[in-house]
Amino acid sequence: ASRVDVDHLVQYMAPQLEQLRLLADTVKQRAAAISRAMENLSRYLGLSVFIAALLAGVGIASGVHVYIKEKSSSVALLRCVGATPPETIGVYLVQIFAIGVAGSCIGAALGIGLQTLLPLVLKDFLPVTATVSLAPKAVFSGIGVGLGTGLLFALLPLVSVRNVSPLLALRSSYEKAPTGRDPWLWLIAGIVVCGIVLFAMALTDRWIHAVWFTAGVVIAFTVIALVARGASAMVKRFAAPFLPFAWRQGLANVHRPNNQTTALMLALGLGAFLLVTLYNVQSTLLNEVAKRGGKNEPNLVLFDVQPDQRAAVRGLIRSFKVPLLEEVPVVTMRLAAIKGRRVEQLRNDSRQPRPRWALRREYRVTYRSGLSSSDRIVSGTWIPRVRSDTALIPISLEKSIAATLRVGVGDRLEFELQGVPLLTQVASIREVDWQRLQPNFFVIFPDGVLEQAPQFYALVSRTDLPQTSALLQRAVVERFPNVSLIDLTLVLTTLDAILGRISAAIRFLAFFTILAGLFVLGSAILSRRSQRLKESILLKTLGAPRRQIVTMVAAEYLLLAALASLTGAFLSAVASWAAAHYFFAIPFSFSPLPVATIVVATTATTAALGIAGCWGIFRRSALEALRVAT
Repeated sequence: ASRVDVDHLVQYMAPQLEQLRLLADTVKQRAAAISRAMENLSRYLGLSVFIAALLAGVGIASGVHVYIKEKSSSVALLRCVGATPPETIGVYLVQIFAIGVAGSCIGAALGIGLQTLLPLVLKDFLPVTATVSLAPKAVFSGIGVGLGTGLLFALLPLVSVRNVSPLLALRSSYEKAPTGRDPWLWLIAGIVVCGIVLFAMALTDRWIHAVWFTAGVVIAFTVIALVARGASAMVKRFAAPFLPFAWRQGLANVHRPNNQTTALMLALGLGAFLLVTLYNVQSTLLNEVAKRGGKNEPNLVLFDVQPDQRAAVRGLIRSFKVPLLEEVPVVTMRLAAIKGRRVEQLRNDSRQPRPRWALRREYRVTYRSGLSSSDRIVSGTWIPRVRSDTALIPISLEKSIAATLRVGVGDRLEFELQGVPLLTQVASIREVDWQRLQPNFFVIFPDGVLEQAPQFYALVSRTDLPQTSALLQRAVVERFPNVSLIDLTLVLTTLDAILGRISAAIRFLAFFTILAGLFVLGSAILSRRSQRLKESILLKTLGAPRRQIVTMVAAEYLLLAALASLTGAFLSAVASWAAAHYFFAIPFSFSPLPVATIVVATTATTAALGIAGCWGIFRRSALEALRVAT
């Protein structure tokens, strides 16, 4: 029996079950209640890896850009002794390759160590006993991704080595005039984009998602670059003359020659864009997981409560000091006709076949004036109430049953209620969250029609005390033998435990990726300190006080970091909405306060790191500082 494919068996027995008017449910179908959360966790893992790799690429490109600028004189000397541009690029590419191999191997070793320690640390939270095993394929894949990311993103700034003139070795002020668009730069950029697409495709298994991920990164890159150019032009043209000298000097660095506006804003803006997107998606997923959990959800459902028993059952529930959350009327009826055609005719129609279970089943419907928390209108208009003598009754159908019956908004259905025909028209289509453990319905009538029809009630309550639940069940059985009470506590507790672990995994992935991203951004900022270090040393030599130098550096970094962070946060809001809607298929939720906190923290940290990069010169004499600078 353990080898029987239950799902295949149920599919094979479907015709016999349909004749007997029976429905089958399997473990696999029950598992679908949490499958979306598990699937979204897997997708979030892929998104985290994608963002972590891109953040590493941004940091590598930023660091190599600064490194190549510092080595311009060395490149010029190599050109003077006869090295060709490809050979010069090869010299530094070999260095980057060696560093990439070392860094990837160290990262793989740390990953293996973390994999070994995590099951021990999280053993109380894991639902199973984890067995640690080394997967060589995964290790080499990680090393390959790290090395490939390093080489790919390093090529973007490295290609500029071709344009370094040998004259730079003789005249340090020599700067070759730009020759227009560099075809090699565009070629390398195209290779980088193709690499991002392939990497995203490997993570998502769908080319359309990979293309959209890459398009989002390219659009963010373009927008941030345009904002950087615009900021430089605006500061140059509209510099505020009323600002103090130190602020004017610092802001002027945004547009002066050898400025770091575009490079720094790209590093900060893309970093903020990726990190805020990751946080927004994390927040959205956690909200969705919380909605699907069992906390504060009803766990006691009483069925088949007759109208003359309502008051007594209600009093019994309240006598145990248990809240009555909902009373749902249930009316049983059958489907008689669809779009004017009788059900008997439709059963034999081979041209437009409809499942027989949908035509022969008893429909348990309800009536209400408002939607429940698990209902959402996707088309049409919700009609809350009609007159009792309405000839054509507007109803609301669940989306899947509407597709099964092949009807839409405006189509007519005829039901029979104990021989009485009810002519209805589909006024709206609803999407129902069947994973919510509460009474849900395929068909909902408006108030004003079914109040006098034969019906029973389902009462919904909740208690957190097992003793109270047991006593209430005994009292219901003794006083109302026809009423069925279902205790869903075990189901909800199990669901909470599983979803709680999913939430913990999502938080851990977000924390780990954001922490790694902050280190990357911090290193990108510190790697650029040399571009303002010499200027700060000269100002110190000329007698500028410490406060003035600090203000200049802070003014530049505050402006660039604020613009980059705000631009990245704005772009991330759009990207997060698109990811939630199209990639995770869940409603997007936006929390402005945490995003604003990230923007402010990024701006303040950037300014602090920028100041910290120049702080060492204040502890040295002017002559010593000048020697260090040269």
